[in-house]
Amino acid sequence: MVVFLIYLMLSWFGIGAWLIYDPAALESYAGVAALTPTGETELRAMYGGMELAIGGATLLALLQPRWRCHVLFLNGVVAGGIAGGRLVGVALTGNISVYTVSALTFELSTVVICLLLARRLQRSGE
Repeated sequence: MVVFLIYLMLSWFGIGAWLIYDPAALESYAGVAALTPTGETELRAMYGGMELAIGGATLLALLQPRWRCHVLFLNGVVAGGIAGGRLVGVALTGNISVYTVSALTFELSTVVICLLLARRLQRSGE
């Protein structure tokens, strides 16, 4: 479980820090671009700040084991929500890219692993 939490923390911190610093990178990877300074701020907030916050919560779970089940729930809900929105987008546009497949792989596997680990924690009484 600790290895998975470290993986999640590094993933969220990595993408969050990268996109706080360079939100324009989303254009080449995902086709998402800011048209105004407000749009750039929004990309920094949603693609940078939110990921940094999730990474911070995951760090807390590494430092305080009593938070692990809660943070697994948080990661599962967030990853599931993002995956759900992405799947709706694919259904509405009829288009799927390598980027979309890789993002869905991360998101859906995160949901499944978080669910399995949270169940294990609940069964063990932690």
